[in-house]
Amino acid sequence: MVPGFSEALVIADSDEHTEDGKLTEDLGVRVAMQDKRLRKGLGLLEETVPPDYYGPDAPDLLLVCWGSTLGAALEARQTLEERGEKASVLHFRQVWPLDGRQFLPFLETAKHAVAVEGNSTGQLAALLRQETGVLLDSLILRYDGLPFTARFILDGLDKLSS
Repeated sequence: MVPGFSEALVIADSDEHTEDGKLTEDLGVRVAMQDKRLRKGLGLLEETVPPDYYGPDAPDLLLVCWGSTLGAALEARQTLEERGEKASVLHFRQVWPLDGRQFLPFLETAKHAVAVEGNSTGQLAALLRQETGVLLDSLILRYDGLPFTARFILDGLDKLSS
C-alpha cells in the first residue's frame, strides 16, 4: 500500500483497450492492438512530407533547419553564395515521422552540415541522429526569445570556423 492512498488506487497497469473500447488484460489482444499501432505508423511514414531543399547539390555547407528559421537560413545562404561559398538549405516542414530516403542523400553529399535551431538542445539534430545515425557537424542554436536572423547564423558560422 502506498502511504496516503487508498488500496483501490491503481498506480500502473497493463490493461489494453479492445477495438470497441473495452478494457482487457488479454495478452493476445495487447499484441494485436500494438501490431495495429505499428501498421498505422508505417502508413504515416508513406505520407511523410519531404523536406525542402534550396541550393546546389553537394554543397560545402548545408544548413539544416525546421519551422520559422527558414527565412533567415535562406538569407544566410544567399550571403554565403555571394561570398563565393557553395551553400544549401534543407528545411523540414514536418519533423515526424522521418523518412530517411527523403533527406539522407542531401546530408551524405554535403561536406559540412550545420543544424540551425530555435531551441537550447538541438532537438532536430538529435532526432536525425536517433532515427538515422547521422551526426550533424555543428549546431547554431538560438533560445533567447528573439527570432533568427541571417546575421545571427553568419556570426555563428564564423565562430564555428575560428
